[in-house]
Amino acid sequence: MADRRGTILIVDDETATVELLSDYLAAKRLSVAGARTVDEALAALETERPDAVLVSVRLGEGDGLDAVRRIREANVQVGLLVMAGQAEAERAKEALGLGAMDYLLKPLDFDYLGRAIEKALAAAAPEATFAETPAAAAGASSPAGLLYGLALEVFRATRPLSPEARASVGTALEQAALSAMQRGVSGEKAEVIRALNHVRTMIRFAHDLGDFTAETAERLEEHMVRARRSVGLS
Repeated sequence: MADRRGTILIVDDETATVELLSDYLAAKRLSVAGARTVDEALAALETERPDAVLVSVRLGEGDGLDAVRRIREANVQVGLLVMAGQAEAERAKEALGLGAMDYLLKPLDFDYLGRAIEKALAAAAPEATFAETPAAAAGASSPAGLLYGLALEVFRATRPLSPEARASVGTALEQAALSAMQRGVSGEKAEVIRALNHVRTMIRFAHDLGDFTAETAERLEEHMVRARRSVGLS
């Protein structure tokens, strides 16, 4: 298990879904823990200490939205994703207001799931990074903190994009922002610079194509400037 990248808690009482997700996550070198009820999920949050949680909005015992709320209250850092059937899409959207980072509709799009999982894992990373490195004293002003802040703003900006905009620029922008943050954690300065250049290019494309408003592009550029300065760029 030494090569595992993290642990994902699946909160779902549908055995077939849990088995499918377990196989998928294991192939990505992720450990899996399971819970069928809200109480089991809260207990697993303490015993398993997952890096991310996948919650079904429909549970046989309890309410998935209640699970989202209580998990977020218990742990503000853990990456939190919601799953729902097509008929439950509106309830899944409600979860965003309760602290979920994103939602996925069944049948699952595994390409989108993979990106969502990486985003959820990244959300849990800065806390550990700041606790273990000298940059802790700098907090959000450290390179790691500024790169995380940039990635977070990118995901906020891409969340409302249309499917066409996401396919053309949104996904590439998210991946570049995640790469910059992850490379920053690893101390790979040259790769951080390359990823930041990619992020800036994609932001400009999104603005010029009309996918981002001028206000959104300016906000992202402000975060970009701070992140670039943190690694010695102008």
